[in-house]
Amino acid sequence: MTAAVLAPSPDQVSPTLAVAAGRVLALAGTAFGLANLFQYGVQSGLLHLHPAVLSLSWPITVGVFLFALARLRRIGGDNGRRAAVWSRFGIAAMIGAALILLAVSFVRQEFTTMFWMTPIGIGLYAVAWTTAAVRGRRGWMMAPALGAVCAVGGAVSVLGTPQQYLVYAVALFAFVLIPGAWLASGRKA
Repeated sequence: MTAAVLAPSPDQVSPTLAVAAGRVLALAGTAFGLANLFQYGVQSGLLHLHPAVLSLSWPITVGVFLFALARLRRIGGDNGRRAAVWSRFGIAAMIGAALILLAVSFVRQEFTTMFWMTPIGIGLYAVAWTTAAVRGRRGWMMAPALGAVCAVGGAVSVLGTPQQYLVYAVALFAFVLIPGAWLASGRKA
């Protein structure tokens, strides 16, 4: 499925904006969903690895994502570049939220504040889907937005436990990867 999502179709060299955005969403849902699943495995003890391995897994995940995003931008023509710009805004919003939480953590000398990055991250996807639904006048996009809002509640209910990363992974697969793959398929929605 990933090859179909990342490779341009033979009859359409320059994808539509929806297809280009879907490819980016499918990439983000896959990369960051797997990273959160890995974090859950490490934090829960399911994977017998030292938690320090997470200091490597996240930079690797972000590097893979940015490398693949650059490839999508190159093969996507003008619409691929537009989708990549919006993705960079999303990344900037995530980094900004993490830096704010980190600053609050330093001020409070309580680093459990960083746990809130999970519901905030899912919430940013809810905002993105809502914005896309309103701007694109596509009602179906409210379904992943509402699903993400529910996942925010699920993440808050298990905040501070390894299960929060499992909730994040499932939310990314369900509300980012799957609808992104649908958009990337080029089917009319």
